[in-house]
Amino acid sequence: MNILKSLKKYFGFDSFRKGQDELVENILKGNDVLGVLPTGGGKSICYQLPALMLDGICLVISPLISLMKDQVDSLKENGIKAEFINSSQDIKTYTQTLRKIKRNEIKILYISPERLENEFFIDFIEDLNISFIAVDEAHCISQWGHDFRPSYKLIPQIYDLFDKKIQIAAFTATATKSVREDIINNLKLSNPFVKVTGFDRENLLFEVRKPKDKLAFLSNYLSDKKDLSGIIYASTRKRVETCYKYLKKLSYNVTLYHAGLSDKEKKKNQEDFIYDRKNIIVATNAFGMGIDKSDVRYVIHMNMPKDMESYYQEAGRAGRDGEKSDAILLYSTQDIVINKYLISQSPNRAYQLVKLQKLQTIINYVNTNKCLRAFILEYFGQDAKEKCNNCSNCLDDYEKIDVSLDSQKILSCIYRLGQRYGISTIVDCLKGSNNKNSKEKNLKNISTFALMKEKNTKYIKDLIGVLIADGYIKVSGFKYPILKLNEKSKEVLFSKKKVYIRDLKEENKKEKIDKFNGNFDYDIDLFNNLKKLRLEISKKRNIPPFIVFSDASLIDMARLKPKNERDFLKIKGVGEKKLSQYGDLFIGKIIEFDN
Repeated sequence: MNILKSLKKYFGFDSFRKGQDELVENILKGNDVLGVLPTGGGKSICYQLPALMLDGICLVISPLISLMKDQVDSLKENGIKAEFINSSQDIKTYTQTLRKIKRNEIKILYISPERLENEFFIDFIEDLNISFIAVDEAHCISQWGHDFRPSYKLIPQIYDLFDKKIQIAAFTATATKSVREDIINNLKLSNPFVKVTGFDRENLLFEVRKPKDKLAFLSNYLSDKKDLSGIIYASTRKRVETCYKYLKKLSYNVTLYHAGLSDKEKKKNQEDFIYDRKNIIVATNAFGMGIDKSDVRYVIHMNMPKDMESYYQEAGRAGRDGEKSDAILLYSTQDIVINKYLISQSPNRAYQLVKLQKLQTIINYVNTNKCLRAFILEYFGQDAKEKCNNCSNCLDDYEKIDVSLDSQKILSCIYRLGQRYGISTIVDCLKGSNNKNSKEKNLKNISTFALMKEKNTKYIKDLIGVLIADGYIKVSGFKYPILKLNEKSKEVLFSKKKVYIRDLKEENKKEKIDKFNGNFDYDIDLFNNLKKLRLEISKKRNIPPFIVFSDASLIDMARLKPKNERDFLKIKGVGEKKLSQYGDLFIGKIIEFDN
């Protein structure tokens, strides 16, 4: 069977997404591959499809139990023989799985990297006909990645078990150039085919907000989204509890997740969210890696994450089905203080420096005037348009304020102070402060002393933040950051380059809230009816609703209204197994709705 026919038969898609076809073809040719595709970009199909077409069993190394279960449930729904082995299983289930493997009844087997520490399992796989090994979330093998897992370093030990070269297919969503090089070296990939499809998630609207009251912003934002699925991240257990109680008091259908809960509570709360018993989950970053829920319509960060990799992966849990979704970051200065404190707790100096560099990048992100999407893509080494028209910096109705003169004053002050001090001293000098710091450093003798005394401290600090974010000031020294000039500084000081900041127009001073309500190109009432049917089926089968059909599939049904099997097969995500299993039910509901 050719590749496209297999893609339609098992996964219900008529064509590949960008880069998938090249990765699949290279795996089928026997090449090692490294695929970097954005979250929701279809990484799983890149190894699942060739696993079905090759002789033998594909071993998938995956970091989280929840991901394995969802992936295997989804594969079984598509008529694919898949299983997982992990610590959640009892001995009976584990033994049954081993027997199925021995009888060649499984094509795809998921395991955690820690399983490679088990001598019995290593001895067991030595006799298997392994088609290739797929390494999911491959950034976990790199100490420069945001989620380093030491057990990933065990993967190359498998190679010594076999006489033939074992083929490796590695995949990740967030990997800078240095992390990609680390993956290739640590996994010992042999002349791999590397495909970076780009990091852009076009369906996501990126927003950065600095509200005076984050909980009030949240309440306003959620007011018309009570039935939509969303994740709200907070930086500490206490903040998770506060946000959870606030939303519960407002009668939202909400649950929570953090490391302070028992394993039983965490499991129940996670499943409540995945199975749509609760549509909002408030969580620390302990939640989410490997969560395959495709219909999350918004991800809100109540606090600034510690680095861009973490932020982009967490934000990327919204809109995995390709439908429009929001990624909103709310921040305050306190977030920076807490992140720096947490980083300082590490005894490893080199680790601290790397983490502080990464933190500075996300500080720049929340302060930048440029397109947010462009900032993200350029960080990951991808060229980007100057404007995306799908982020708060591009869409906000704002006035452009020329702050070139004030920028020159700040840059001049940094120069006059010998490029030896941080923000506080620069502000003290420009404000003409008479405090202890000012006296100790004799700031009144500097020519820029009191040059901006009429401006408030917040304005000066915010403008310094913008100048750092947009590359006009360099930050060096991380525990005690020092401001220095660079080539771009000269453009402002001597070439009269203009610097602008954005100020929301008066009529938009109230927090701008983008709403999902609008003109739909599908029948919203039919869509809601199909969602109810999907939920009924998921409860009967005890699987998450999105595994029955994604929102994208239901939207396609509500748009095209198929009334026979031939037309139903044209729906995105409908393959032969799902047609036979659910076709009559959904076609019947569509006919009933239209009559």
